[in-house]
Amino acid sequence: MDDQILDENEGNEFAHDAERFAKALDVISGSSQSPSEKRADIFKLVDVYYELAAGKVHSLRPAQKSSTYQRPSMEESDEDMDVDEAETDGQKASIDGSVEHWELEAQTWDLLRRLLPLRYPDRKITQPKRREPSRFQTGPELWDEFLQTESTAQERKAILEVLQKTADESRPDIDDIVRDYQQKAERGDILAFGWLHTRSAIKMQKRINGWTGPLDPSSADVTSQHTDSNGTPLVSQLDPDVVTRQSRKLQPQDEYFERAIWIGCYELLRRGRSLAEIRDWCVERTEVWRAVSMSAMPLSRETEDDRAVSNPLAILLWRRTCFALARQGGSDDYERAVYGILSGDIQSVEKVCQTWDDYVFAHYNALLRTQFDSYIMKRSAPEATQAITQSLSAFNAVQFHGDPTSVGERLVTSLETNSATSKEAKTPMKSLQAAIVSDTVSQYIINNGVFLGRSANQKGVSALIPAYGKQNSDLDDTKYFTLKDENQLRVLVHVYLLLSSLDKLHGVGEDDMESQKAQENVVASYVSALRLMDLFELIPIYCSKLQGERAFFTLSRNFAGLADLEERRTMLRIMEKLGMDIGEFVVFQPLSLLKEHPENINYLPVDSFTIFTNDPPSLKYGRRLKPDFLGEAPESLDPVDEQLIQSLEWMMLVDGLWDETLSTGVAIYKRFLKHYNIHAARALSDRVKCADIFRHKARLAISDDTDLSWFTDIDDNDPLLYEDGTPRQMVTARNYLELESLVRALDCMETVASSAGIAHEPARDALTRDFWSHLGGQVKLIKSFMQPLLRGWLKESIDEEEEFELLREMYLPEIILGYVSVLHFAGTSLSRDNLLECMELAALIAEKDSDIAGVLMKCGRMEELVKGFANGSKALAVSGGDKKVGGGGSSKKMREMGWSRDLWSVKR
Repeated sequence: MDDQILDENEGNEFAHDAERFAKALDVISGSSQSPSEKRADIFKLVDVYYELAAGKVHSLRPAQKSSTYQRPSMEESDEDMDVDEAETDGQKASIDGSVEHWELEAQTWDLLRRLLPLRYPDRKITQPKRREPSRFQTGPELWDEFLQTESTAQERKAILEVLQKTADESRPDIDDIVRDYQQKAERGDILAFGWLHTRSAIKMQKRINGWTGPLDPSSADVTSQHTDSNGTPLVSQLDPDVVTRQSRKLQPQDEYFERAIWIGCYELLRRGRSLAEIRDWCVERTEVWRAVSMSAMPLSRETEDDRAVSNPLAILLWRRTCFALARQGGSDDYERAVYGILSGDIQSVEKVCQTWDDYVFAHYNALLRTQFDSYIMKRSAPEATQAITQSLSAFNAVQFHGDPTSVGERLVTSLETNSATSKEAKTPMKSLQAAIVSDTVSQYIINNGVFLGRSANQKGVSALIPAYGKQNSDLDDTKYFTLKDENQLRVLVHVYLLLSSLDKLHGVGEDDMESQKAQENVVASYVSALRLMDLFELIPIYCSKLQGERAFFTLSRNFAGLADLEERRTMLRIMEKLGMDIGEFVVFQPLSLLKEHPENINYLPVDSFTIFTNDPPSLKYGRRLKPDFLGEAPESLDPVDEQLIQSLEWMMLVDGLWDETLSTGVAIYKRFLKHYNIHAARALSDRVKCADIFRHKARLAISDDTDLSWFTDIDDNDPLLYEDGTPRQMVTARNYLELESLVRALDCMETVASSAGIAHEPARDALTRDFWSHLGGQVKLIKSFMQPLLRGWLKESIDEEEEFELLREMYLPEIILGYVSVLHFAGTSLSRDNLLECMELAALIAEKDSDIAGVLMKCGRMEELVKGFANGSKALAVSGGDKKVGGGGSSKKMREMGWSRDLWSVKR
């Protein structure tokens, strides 16, 4: 299968699983339930997650079985066979990996669903009281009382049940395991009748030598003649313990048969099969005595099976007898392991352990049996137990492990250094399970959060997944979930959310804020994985679990790529449903961006921005503007600039927030314009127009946002005032419109400059009417956008704005001079009325209360302006009728406007 197709399938699978887990998580997202109801719902949720994982295992197993490699037909070429084999191997590896993951995940949820109710009990439920010792208490009664009163016993029993269930469901069938030994036993399909080959050898010796009765093992003749093919003496009798008693061997075929039976018995106990199943398995092989030897306390998953022996003293005696057999008897490691399990021994069981689960099972089985043994002795008369304990010893696993409060932690740590289990123990899923078993999940998640932060910040600073803790930490990276494995992150994040919810209900919390933030790195990492899979609708539910500003911060940064308007509205609806304040969120976005990315205070010089060519002015075109003086537009904006604009677009989707939207917009405009970042400012003016803010926030019908008279009409009727009568909302709105008008005017001027460059070319006469009509339209827009800049541009603000004064110096002189050039070019190319307006502009600037003259003088640009007007007046003096489009002018028109040469005399 093609790698891309495999990746797509895995991506689709992850999306499906992520959606199901997120949907179930809604259960603990409500806030109206009582603590007891929430606690119950959390436990139900763990059950749901277990069922989901177990269901995945069951659905994948048929595919795993059918993925075995099928031999290609003889008609296929070698090349085709290689390709087919490679594809099949790839499919099988993928399916095997999926099955392994889901088996581990199911086991993880199984551990949690059994242990969490024990570790987070309902405080309203009264714990059962231990009864006084009574000679009438049977073994099963003591067992029930033991489990009800001993919390550590309950946990150990729960862990054993998980390990048993996992082994039963994930290991091969027992018949398959012992099949090879059965075949080597050379007995066909015969399972019964014991040691067939050894029995035949005994009969043969009796027949050949004429012996009658049982063979005497001390007889020299028996010892020398009754041997196997290698000359090794064989047992002379067939009772169960003969091999140990006589220290002799069985026929090799029977040794294989014997090993198969003990492996089967071991597997039955390891899988927690019921005593009835064990008996049936042994009866089928006519080995009932083996079932009887395991009947004292097999600790099966079926609780009624623990009632097989009712006499508590018999349980004590049986355990010690089994321990003696585990340490001193038996001819096979698996036989000793069987008795090791029954007696609670560790040493004999570890010899056949192959996996991490096997070792944990061996230790927890020993701990639980030792614990119950001690409980029986405490609840029994001393004189009754003394005879047993003095004559027969038993392994004390509790004493062996030491401090009971840290048994689990020390055990799983030792498995990390054990050469047989080290590799498996250090995998992320087993490390998580180890933390669950040892009740150190909180610390494990802290460490995983530290590891994720360290990984995310290797190549640069990550604001989403910050680095916490000591960077030179000795954490073993192999033990922790990585950013690349979203499926394992899914498990970890839900474990964290469930446990943190339970901790909150029980009044337990992480005191160290840095540790809590490290834990939340797990959530932030998973949210990033959801974003990379385009699962945006799932992101809010996880961000809602984060504390403080991090919830909004993580939402904001992961929504940066969400451009579709309807998708944004959907996100806000989901957030609102989760109880999140969407108004607070959209206000937070730009503020956090401005805080995270402070602007560079090293501004370019005021005169850095120019829109003119170096060509001398002419009577025909005046002072020429540079075509494309704003520069080539980038394919995409700087990411921070884009996010700032998006943050304002988000604010437009929430009702109200009038002042916040306008003041934020002004702040963003100032940031862009102070650094001559006009492309970003132009994008802002295109996407969030001042008129749109009034349309959405004030529900005003504004038909044409290029005709700024709509704002003047509103400004004259502003209903919201400060107490001193100063307009409140409209001040900020006016600032926003003024900054927007600057950008839109510059944009149109650039278009006119490009048109002027075309008109200046020799092929001018070939230009069509549409060209001149479009040019006239642009000039008209410039005149409209220039109106806010001609009187008090950025002179009024709610707070004293030094930055506004800087912007006036940066842009006003250049754009006023540019406006003069536009009117000059339009007057000689379209209509001389534009030259008349140029003269009117001169009169406006010359007025006593004009604020433009002052900034021009301060910046040393007044001489350029005077020359510009002089050129315009000359052009007007020699101009004829209208040139192209836009109507005509006349000397009468000029007189009505009060134009004369005396206008330009400078009086001192």
